[in-house]
Amino acid sequence: MLKYFPFGERFEPGMGGRTLQADESLIDVEVPAYLGEIALKRRLLADAHGDYFRSSNEAASVEWEVVELVLKDLAAHYPDYFELERQAERVQWHNRLLGERAHFAIGDPSCLALSPLDWVGRQVQEDLVLVRADDAGVCVAGQLCFPNGWDIQSRLGQSFLAVHRPTPESTMGSVHAAARLLRALKPGKTFWRTSWNFKLTTQLDLSTKHKAAYKRSFNEQAPQLSENDVGQRVFVRVERQTFTRLTRSPYMLFGIHTYNSSLADEASDAERARAMLAVLRGAPDDVKTYKAIFPLEHALVPYLKRAAGG
Repeated sequence: MLKYFPFGERFEPGMGGRTLQADESLIDVEVPAYLGEIALKRRLLADAHGDYFRSSNEAASVEWEVVELVLKDLAAHYPDYFELERQAERVQWHNRLLGERAHFAIGDPSCLALSPLDWVGRQVQEDLVLVRADDAGVCVAGQLCFPNGWDIQSRLGQSFLAVHRPTPESTMGSVHAAARLLRALKPGKTFWRTSWNFKLTTQLDLSTKHKAAYKRSFNEQAPQLSENDVGQRVFVRVERQTFTRLTRSPYMLFGIHTYNSSLADEASDAERARAMLAVLRGAPDDVKTYKAIFPLEHALVPYLKRAAGG
């Protein structure tokens, strides 16, 4: 079942998040899925690097701060899997899950064969995006392998509000509130939230270039769904999104960890089934259109009602 379950007693249009506590990890390591997802990331980057990684001149020095932040968090919260030794700017890194070691000097571009953000992104399941921590919140760099309907090349140079322009009108108020909240985030602090979708695939890479193919597949499958098979054919896709204000530079790290679970697994818990049903019933029409829920409702709603106990 999903580690992060974003459904509550009713539909919430806002970000619905909270501040990350000192004992909570910024990076989430899901061991059963870790090796497969890291391997997938690396294949995508090898096959079409420019589709999944972009940076800029202004991000060059900031990328090193992200490396330090991520490695420190991993070593602190998952010491059985990761080891970090540091003397001044010299770093020794041991990733036991991958069986890899790295030795480099923070700030020295000659020490890594990859851009620092690109290198550290291959150590984690999260997508990592850098944005300016100012009124505009412009995207300046990112490694984005598992997005839901967007891509890093088209978002580079865009502001936070421009990125959210396709958002349903009923939730735009929460987008503006989120922009204000993120501008007020203090250095060293992290805000996190979860988002949800119902999909007819477990494919992690749903970037823009796959949009047409997924839409065709969705349009073919959705009318065929029934109450008897929807549990196995529909998947709950959840993103744990973190927003961390860096301490030494005026930028923010946006992290996205994507999880998939079958509707059947989630609805096997009657409370979870009731929560999903309540959120679907309360969602405004423009949200249902945006999330492509209407074509699924004929099978999804009666299935959840039955799973919830009627």
